[in-house]
Amino acid sequence: MLIPLCMCALVFGHVAASAARGPRVPRGGSGEAAFAQTPTPLPAPEVQEQQEEGAKKSKAQKKADRNKLALDEQPPKPSPDEPIDPQTDQPNNGWDLGWRQHPSVRYGDWFRLDVVVKLQEDGHSSYGPVAGLDPWEFHRNRLGIKGYLTKKIEYEIEHEFTEKELTEKDIQEGITPKSQWKDVNVNLTYLRKAQIQAGKFKIPFGLDQLTGVTHNDFVYRSLGANYLAPGRDIGVMVHAPFFKHGLTYAVGVFDQDGDNAKSKKIAGGGHTFAARVTGTPFRRLTTSPLGDIDVGSAFTFSQLSDDSFRPNGLRGRTVMTQDTFYESVYVKGHRRRWEADADFTTGPASVRSEFTWQSDDRDGQGIGDEDLSNARGRAWYVSGTWILTGERKQRPVKAAEPFAQGGFGAVEVAARIERIWFDSTPVSEEPPLRNPRAVNIYPSGDYALTLGVNWTINRFVKIQFNGIREQVEDPERNPVPNGAAFWSRVIRFQFVL
Repeated sequence: MLIPLCMCALVFGHVAASAARGPRVPRGGSGEAAFAQTPTPLPAPEVQEQQEEGAKKSKAQKKADRNKLALDEQPPKPSPDEPIDPQTDQPNNGWDLGWRQHPSVRYGDWFRLDVVVKLQEDGHSSYGPVAGLDPWEFHRNRLGIKGYLTKKIEYEIEHEFTEKELTEKDIQEGITPKSQWKDVNVNLTYLRKAQIQAGKFKIPFGLDQLTGVTHNDFVYRSLGANYLAPGRDIGVMVHAPFFKHGLTYAVGVFDQDGDNAKSKKIAGGGHTFAARVTGTPFRRLTTSPLGDIDVGSAFTFSQLSDDSFRPNGLRGRTVMTQDTFYESVYVKGHRRRWEADADFTTGPASVRSEFTWQSDDRDGQGIGDEDLSNARGRAWYVSGTWILTGERKQRPVKAAEPFAQGGFGAVEVAARIERIWFDSTPVSEEPPLRNPRAVNIYPSGDYALTLGVNWTINRFVKIQFNGIREQVEDPERNPVPNGAAFWSRVIRFQFVL
């Protein structure tokens, strides 16, 4: 049916075009004289106006087509928080001041300095008045620079300006401040398959933790990423991609085991070894979208000391209200972490999943200095997203038609279910207790369901709304009566420059 319809359309179009041109006048011979005796009548005024209007539209359409072609040939402007490979960057000769991705200063391919700004304002509410939870919070106020020297030395410096100052009472109690410096590092790319990164940066552990704060599908990271993954620390790492990013590796040593393991009262672990590998193992097995599934795994090994008079183990808190449902315990020996993750993206949709396991030795931490069973933490999550406006899923999301520029932006829905829980292993016959030196640690955890809507207005602005339902498993540590579940709501306004 398709071929006959196309042929009919072509024939009808040809006939219609011929009719619009009028009768054909042959040249020369007696026919010319005959036609001269019966001249073709002029079209009516209404028909003439329609023909002139059609000609105008045709010219306008051709001009629009030329403009569209010119736009299609131009590469789309990258988002400010989109990584750019310096090796593919094409700078101008000499000094150049521009603003394609960030406000940028360049000198040929020898030097580049970009100014980066990340601002996030949060409005939130929960089950009732929560201590320390303001209705509105300037959550992040980061300013940084990044760039390269000769394209072989990449650098990054980022500072957080909203960190709260400690009071004199806090200092007297031994509370330590949290560092306001986030990323301060250089990356040497002389060997593309063995790049060396040194300074302060994220320990290579955890899919969710390694996703940038402005790229997240949700306002808050998963519980496992916040309380089991290590976060940033000072160290040296060797890393590189292979097979067009079909395989990546990262191996490093760090001074401690990350910011997430520390708090104002918890010293955290000592020297840490970390390794991570990711790949697309199904790419050669199938040509379907399933071949793009990216899987990864990582582990860390850290030293643990009991030098601090306070417990030095990890802790657990709720997603937004920061209610503690698992207190830190006394630990000594080594801390081991392991995680496995999977990331799948196809068209406007994505699915992510991750499992994290952590175990702390408690050597000589009993009441009589005896060894205790290991303190253990585990977490998992499964999340999914769908862009309703049809854009291809990527991080960050790019709006095909930005708001106020002929479109509405990109609208995405997201959902995540997760659990984190703590206990001890192996379990002895002793009853579980909530004491930090208990032989058997009383199990405690948190279930959370997050539903969200993300609105990417343009490449600079994004608005996120999340509804979070949580239920703490230990009724004595649940912030609401009778161990019931509770809802929290948060809206985030994000601006990235």
